[in-house]
Amino acid sequence: MANAMFSPKDFKAFVIEEATTGTSPAITSGLFQLDVDSVAFPSLNPNMVMDVRTSTGRVLAAQDFFQDNEHREVSVTLSGIYHKDGGHNMLLQSVCGNALTPGALQDVSLAYNATGVSGAYGVAEGDKTFTLVLAAPDTTDGVNIVIPGCKCSEFSITADMGTNGGMYMFSATISSGKNPNLANEDTPSTTSGGAIYAGSDKLFMSGLSAQAVGGVSSNIVLNNFGVTISSPCVYTGTSSTGYTAYGRASEINVTANAQVKYDAATKGLLNSFNTQVAGSHLTANALTMTQTSATDCSISLPAAILTNVALSEGDVMMMDVEMKGVGVGSGNVITFDLAS
Repeated sequence: MANAMFSPKDFKAFVIEEATTGTSPAITSGLFQLDVDSVAFPSLNPNMVMDVRTSTGRVLAAQDFFQDNEHREVSVTLSGIYHKDGGHNMLLQSVCGNALTPGALQDVSLAYNATGVSGAYGVAEGDKTFTLVLAAPDTTDGVNIVIPGCKCSEFSITADMGTNGGMYMFSATISSGKNPNLANEDTPSTTSGGAIYAGSDKLFMSGLSAQAVGGVSSNIVLNNFGVTISSPCVYTGTSSTGYTAYGRASEINVTANAQVKYDAATKGLLNSFNTQVAGSHLTANALTMTQTSATDCSISLPAAILTNVALSEGDVMMMDVEMKGVGVGSGNVITFDLAS
């Protein structure tokens, strides 16, 4: 209906794997829907030149304006409820440099010697990039925003017993070096291999059977936790549709935090943080969140450096613990158990 009034909640977010990097498949089937709070508009970041030249007067002359919409990074941040499904896990796979497998859940891990995934746009490599679709409620009064050539540059999973009953939430920053389509009027669909998120695959802290924070694995009382993998994207090369090559920045950063009750089990963390020396780190159970069904996204961060430990005042004295994951020459820095 013409002249409709939309709510931000009317818009939807979808992802779909690309067979050819940087080339969006048809969005009329095969999409995986993300459970987002609301759809955020992407940062388009066009290159604009508006300097006053040596022309007549001191006002910008129309002929001196220049804009380039091809060589810039386009990014968008989405947040919502984390689901154990193909769409949400594809973002986690992307930031960790794993092959994208939205049709079949796989464990996701970041190896101690990970370098991230790099490549060239326009190549038939079906497990490296994806298209993000920010879909309008209808295409009479709106259009879909279709962003090809995407990578996930940051992904977080958080949970708090005081918010939504300890439900697992996610936040993701998605980046692309290709020019988006801001005039798509197709009807997005999840048929033929895609999926709409399901309420049955939500995860909760109440499902945890074992927890460890800062190397302490016995008798801790956990209030909240979070893990974040950050792997910024970089782009180079030139073409009429954007950059020609993509890669990752020089550091893949893994951080974690948790709030636990201050008591006999956790009091030693203050001294552990204060007495760290060069080359020292937690060697086991830096952060462990094991679900009763282990494949329900159990999280293991074995080795880390404590970056902050502090008392947190409230009705109950709590302790905030923050850490940064480290590689120890073998194994994984962090692992998410998702497949049987």
